[in-house]
Amino acid sequence: MSKYICPRCLKDFKQKSRYEKHLARKTPCQNNGDKSQEIVNEVVEDMVKKVEKDNKNQPDYIPLIKQGDVIDELKKISNLSIDCIITSPPYWSQRDYNHSGQWGDEHTVLEYIQRMNVWANECKRVLKDEGSLFLNIGDKYDKKSLLMLPERLCINMCENGWVLRNKIIWYKPNHQPSGVKDRFTNTWEYIFFFTKDSGKYFNFKYYQNIDSIRIQHKNQHNGDIEGFPDILTCKEYTDGEYDKKVLEYNNSKNYSGKYVNQTKNLGGSAGARKSQGLIYSLKRDTDITASNKREIHEYLKSNRKNISIKHIDQELGYKDKAGHWFRTDPGGSLPKPEDWVKLKKILNFDDKYDKIMTQQKYILQHVKNNPKGKNPGDVWEIPLKHTKDKHFAQFPIELPNKIIKAFCPENGIVLDTFAGSGTTGLAAQQNNVQSIMIELNCDFCNLMKTRFSK
Repeated sequence: MSKYICPRCLKDFKQKSRYEKHLARKTPCQNNGDKSQEIVNEVVEDMVKKVEKDNKNQPDYIPLIKQGDVIDELKKISNLSIDCIITSPPYWSQRDYNHSGQWGDEHTVLEYIQRMNVWANECKRVLKDEGSLFLNIGDKYDKKSLLMLPERLCINMCENGWVLRNKIIWYKPNHQPSGVKDRFTNTWEYIFFFTKDSGKYFNFKYYQNIDSIRIQHKNQHNGDIEGFPDILTCKEYTDGEYDKKVLEYNNSKNYSGKYVNQTKNLGGSAGARKSQGLIYSLKRDTDITASNKREIHEYLKSNRKNISIKHIDQELGYKDKAGHWFRTDPGGSLPKPEDWVKLKKILNFDDKYDKIMTQQKYILQHVKNNPKGKNPGDVWEIPLKHTKDKHFAQFPIELPNKIIKAFCPENGIVLDTFAGSGTTGLAAQQNNVQSIMIELNCDFCNLMKTRFSK
């Protein structure tokens, strides 16, 4: 899109009326002259800054379309600026989009994967450490055999700084009919869910809000147990003698299932957890956010003064543990409530954070339905949407819509690096999220402009 902006109009770029006129043009502005590429770069950078900025004056959420090769366009995007990437590249040797330099027409699978590795590295650069990448990619048959192309690419990505969180199955109930007679019809495709690898012993805490896409339970019984509240203050737990009540309740159940008297290899199944009966666990009363955590680390660091980490470990009876309490990077951890009390005596700091660091509550641990609904799981049944638009590989809007709701924060930015007809941008627009669409094909860019203007 940015190549349609000329130097004469650059100073008025942020004026919406002039901006929309440029969007409507179907040929480059004749005033570009020799400074065309320089202006392109300036405009792209300006627009990315515009998208990145928290615009509180009712942003229009019209997706930014960037026409050009995906690698070239990715290089114009600043580091750590994108919150969520949702994309589906042209599959290898699948279609001819009548464009020189198109992806998917490489001579060999190896060339295709190598090219995709370059793409993945650029995506890792522009994606925030808290961001996620969702990749929809299909396989190909050669000499009757599946090439395992998606799996090969995933292995390469995991070896180059990515963490594979899920292999989601997109099942298409109205899948295309097939005339194949000697194997089963293909009815699904992969959607790979990646986050970034920190390269260190800790994992980045990426943004997610799966609660927003949970599915309502068919059975509305929530599993509450009469007489045992989900949350108790320490005083309520002690005064109510809940330790005795829990013991009496568990003894009365006379569990006789396959996990009876078993303490190992229980796994995470509901049956295994039920076999252990009710349990109240002690937790901090306050959920400490990432920003609060950094704040507390800074506070401890400023109060340590000349006291060595080794001395603190010795005083508390630890080895190589206290050092994590003074780290401000994601690898830091906070002291347990009992350690906080002991640490306060050593460092002699005030009571600023005493309440959130020491106040605790009892949480009932038992098998029950999540009141917000069940996790949608890793098999998504989403039918294909048939359209008259001249693009052969549109995925249904429900797919990016689900991902954006759960993995793009408010005021975040969504990126589709192989935008095609712009379904990801349309979903972002409907969810009031800013987005950037990269597409090589001019016809598809024009199609996106039409879709986004409706």
